[in-house]
Amino acid sequence: MKRICILLLSAWVSGADVPELKSLYQAHYWAELREAVRSQKSPPVYRGIVAAVYGDDRRAESILKGVIRSRPQSDDAYQAYEWLAHIYFRTGQYGRLIANMEARWAAFPKNSELLKERNVMAGFRGLADQTVGKPRRSTLPHEAGEIFIPVTINKIPSTYFFDTGAWVNCMSESEAVRLGLTIHDAGGTLSQAAGAQIGFRTAVAPELTVGDIHFKNVSFAVFPDDQEPWSGLAVGRRGLIGIPIILGLKTLRWSQDGTVEIGAKQRALRDERTNLFFDDDHLAIVGSLGSSRILATLDTGAEGTDLYEGFAKKFAALTEGGKKDITEVRGVGHAENFDSIALDEVKLRIGGGDVVLRPAHVLMKQLGAKCCVGNFGMDLFKQGRAFKIDFGAMRFELER
Repeated sequence: MKRICILLLSAWVSGADVPELKSLYQAHYWAELREAVRSQKSPPVYRGIVAAVYGDDRRAESILKGVIRSRPQSDDAYQAYEWLAHIYFRTGQYGRLIANMEARWAAFPKNSELLKERNVMAGFRGLADQTVGKPRRSTLPHEAGEIFIPVTINKIPSTYFFDTGAWVNCMSESEAVRLGLTIHDAGGTLSQAAGAQIGFRTAVAPELTVGDIHFKNVSFAVFPDDQEPWSGLAVGRRGLIGIPIILGLKTLRWSQDGTVEIGAKQRALRDERTNLFFDDDHLAIVGSLGSSRILATLDTGAEGTDLYEGFAKKFAALTEGGKKDITEVRGVGHAENFDSIALDEVKLRIGGGDVVLRPAHVLMKQLGAKCCVGNFGMDLFKQGRAFKIDFGAMRFELER
């Protein structure tokens, strides 16, 4: 499956008057910003941002709320509201998300982005905050080479795929009906893989279980059955669990032996071991090509890997010998063709393992997170005997 749903909140430029930190922030140099705020007395807003980027949500929320309380109408407060929104969005805390945005709109009524933000947020009004019980370790089956795993919704079995590129959970209209869920008109839009804005409706599952981990008030974006990817899937498989649920699993290990292990004990967050981070509304990974460090989005919902214009600029000598091509990028309800360059192969290193992208498609457009040179998909992750994502340590490991 290709990337399904990503909602991008409005970009914001820091107003804190520390040129070095502001420059790192604007460039999305998160590792460098993390080091900078540790080595000097820095504005709290930057410390809150770093905590949010590296998944330390409790600490981030405490710092960012403190920024708002101390200077409620400052540029730093505006930014604090933004990063709280990212946290609430990725954890399915939609009630808190809307309350946070309402507070920002009240504090900054003349901001030029206000109308746009109201339209983006419209689809999430009235949705409850998702909750998750204690993580418990369990092992689930998957079909050979697939990312579909069993889930139970309102005690009805389903088989959905897990998609780290989806910032909302999704299902088809017929699936919502099969599960007895009420579908509501949302009036909002989501950005999908090819960059198009698509409308959606919503449904809320009172109970959802993955293995021995129990969730309540789980919201889904609902789309017509004749759209990608549902049109090619059987009844009971027309859904995906996105980041709001995957984060609640704490850890996830997919293995070639036909199992997915979830809920294992998380390791501690250590700077020297982290290779994952949240860039706005994307899960990104640090990798390398030769001696060069690269950043890419990590997307289990993508069958194949796409490289972007940023890759072509960074590795011009590598791409200049490629062949001109056309590459299709698909998302829910929309597909778009992009001019691209085809390379025979590109050798990368991710999560401690060497992988080969063969062939490699380099799009002549920058999609997704602006700091990333591409979107890494399952064609790379399957080159290991297993891969593991640990959101406590913010680390991806590819087992050879």
